[in-house]
Amino acid sequence: MIYKAIEEQSGIGMYLVEIQNCWQAIAIMSGCTIIISIIYIFLLKWITKPLLYISMFVIFVAFVLLGGYCYLHMADYAGDPESEDYK
Repeated sequence: MIYKAIEEQSGIGMYLVEIQNCWQAIAIMSGCTIIISIIYIFLLKWITKPLLYISMFVIFVAFVLLGGYCYLHMADYAGDPESEDYK
């Protein structure tokens, strides 16, 4: 009787009735979400450190290679000290 009164007054009553009818599916999805989150956090303990160190190493190697490339090609971009534009 309460559900009929809510449904007659507004459209939101229909949604509340649907939630009441499928509460088992919502409870199962909530439980699965908690379990998946716990597994994900547990795996992060092993994945985070190696990923951090690998990314730091790749960034270091990239900067070394960029510095070497710039050093090798510095003569291509050197200006003429005798010209007016150099000063």
